[in-house]
Amino acid sequence: MKPGIKKEVIEIKLSVKATVGEVWHALTDKDELENWWGEGVTIEPKVGGVFREKWEDDEGKKQLASGKVTAVKKQKEISFTWSEKDWPKDAVTQCTFTIEADGPKTILHLLHAGWETLPEAKRAKIMKDFKVGWGYHFDELKEYLNF
Repeated sequence: MKPGIKKEVIEIKLSVKATVGEVWHALTDKDELENWWGEGVTIEPKVGGVFREKWEDDEGKKQLASGKVTAVKKQKEISFTWSEKDWPKDAVTQCTFTIEADGPKTILHLLHAGWETLPEAKRAKIMKDFKVGWGYHFDELKEYLNF
């Protein structure tokens, strides 16, 4: 990376009134994922495990996000690749969720990187859409865990 060029990432932190174990379970259990992220979302908590999210865009077109789990530290961190079916083949991003206890609360940190693999002409719009999407999902997760 050249000096002065900021790496493009999406970074979100969320504080919830839940234990580390409850947050981990919400991220890695298929039934729990459906309660806050969406139906059919899968993140298998093992290296090589599958990530899948079926969704519909604003025009009602069916989409598919998929990837592989690249790192797991049980109840601490899970990382996985992310690509969309309509992205170029070599466009792959990386999501990392990190979980840490903070007294009676738990902090969930998301770092979504690798946007430089997308075509520059589309990158800003795609990143904006993802920031909005992650914000929505994190709001849903916070509401779900803070019941």
